[in-house]
Amino acid sequence: MTKSTRNTLRIASIVLAILVILMDLGIIPNIVNYHFWVMVIAYFLLVLSIRS
Repeated sequence: MTKSTRNTLRIASIVLAILVILMDLGIIPNIVNYHFWVMVIAYFLLVLSIRS
């Protein structure tokens, strides 16, 4: 995996995590009702970018 791919995965995981946090705080309306699974995907992308 190239460095740019890893950076893209990290940015995507951070953006997903920030979106879920903002939805939980009520700052932005709920886009999806699956907060837990979105956070799991964000964590998986982060782990994938670190391990590869």
